[in-house]
Amino acid sequence: MSAQVRTDQGSDGQPHDGQKAKIGLADAREPRWMIGVLALLTLGLTVRAGTRAVGDPDIWWHLKTGQYVLSGGHFSGPDPWVPFASRPFVLTQWLPEVVAQKVYELAGLPGVAWLRCAAMLVLLGALLWACRRVADSVPALMAALAAMLGAGASLTERPQLVSFILLSITLAAWWRSAEDLKPRWWLVPLTWLWACSHGLWPVGIAVGGVVILGLAIDRRLDRRTALRLMLVPAFSLVAAALTPVGPQLLLSPFNVSAAAGSFVQEWQPTSASNPFALITLAMIALVVLTWVRSTSVPPTWQILLAVCAFVATLIMFRTVAIGAVIAAPLFAGALQQQRFRPPRVLTRHAVFTWLGVSLATALVAIPIAGAMAQNPFGVPERLRPQMAALPAKTVVLDQFAISGWLLWTEPQLIPVADLRSEVYSLEYLTAYRNNERVGPGWQSFITRTGATAALLSQDSALADALQQELHWQITGRDNGYVLLEST
Repeated sequence: MSAQVRTDQGSDGQPHDGQKAKIGLADAREPRWMIGVLALLTLGLTVRAGTRAVGDPDIWWHLKTGQYVLSGGHFSGPDPWVPFASRPFVLTQWLPEVVAQKVYELAGLPGVAWLRCAAMLVLLGALLWACRRVADSVPALMAALAAMLGAGASLTERPQLVSFILLSITLAAWWRSAEDLKPRWWLVPLTWLWACSHGLWPVGIAVGGVVILGLAIDRRLDRRTALRLMLVPAFSLVAAALTPVGPQLLLSPFNVSAAAGSFVQEWQPTSASNPFALITLAMIALVVLTWVRSTSVPPTWQILLAVCAFVATLIMFRTVAIGAVIAAPLFAGALQQQRFRPPRVLTRHAVFTWLGVSLATALVAIPIAGAMAQNPFGVPERLRPQMAALPAKTVVLDQFAISGWLLWTEPQLIPVADLRSEVYSLEYLTAYRNNERVGPGWQSFITRTGATAALLSQDSALADALQQELHWQITGRDNGYVLLEST
């Protein structure tokens, strides 16, 4: 958002002395060391968060899917792993899954951790690029760092990181289109790439629609210009239908949302005490406060983007990161307004300097990831010998949190369910949850599935009921989990 100088004038038509001093102070250039320190701090925090041990519950089935694609698996069809799945398994995230699996083959879990760190560095760069176009280096760095903090809970080793990167790029592109009214046709192949990477690709098309709507409300579009701009999201939708998955990809995000909404915590409405949401809402609030105090009215498309960021932050925990990314350039523009002058032009030297420092940081992260991520986090690794000793095709009562790891490490076993909620019927998931809670008739689910083993949290109600009522025996404990077998 272009900053405008306030022109509080005296009777002679000139700014007051106090206003002159204020503008002069705002124009004073910050020392270069301040930019350097802030940049290194931001990069350091990113590496620190990015090189931690691998522990996202979803990463394991993502790796398994990457392996499945590399071995010639189909992009959609009956689920290849769990016989209790009754809906097709559609590979909506196959491209980053293949990349992650190849990296795992080359460097193991440290390689996966480094890949996550590298993706976070790319996201930071994309956010900074979007923010730097509307603000000077210091406010742009502050806004990018705030967005990284707001998105922090979602910055894991999952394909959704690709979505946040491409959303940042798409947002910056539409921001430029809102300024010069020129379509960015390269967003069409970018959407194809996005649709091969993660299910949040419709968000990029929605951003374009919101910007076009705002421009239309402000009457900045003639019929020809509006048509040219609208062709970008229209062709992007066509591009998404032309991925290897085919046109069924267009409905896949809605199918996943309908299946996971009642069962997966991250699909639930955002808690009022969520710290990541609070950071993002604080960014949005400061933007709105700046607009209210300003003598100029922001463009409608920026107001609509702020509304989208607010809604995304609150609608579900999963989309807080989307709100943070959308809010980032708005926040940078609000910070720049406090300087009472437009931002300086971004130079090639500054771009190549950032790219060089980021590349060096990524290289430094390699040995750090090697030291920090040799072992996975939050999984019962020491139970693997006991699980390997179970007969092939043993059906295992498992919890969502551990299901992906079970699928990945012990492919000869059959979990009763896993985190891919979209491949199971609503009736089956309801019965699964009832069994997990030891609800009325909970034992019928065990009979239905033929489960003879269980991998559960040691303090879960089901683990206790299996021991007390069905006399299952504990054959191993590790990291808060127990392995039980029927007698």
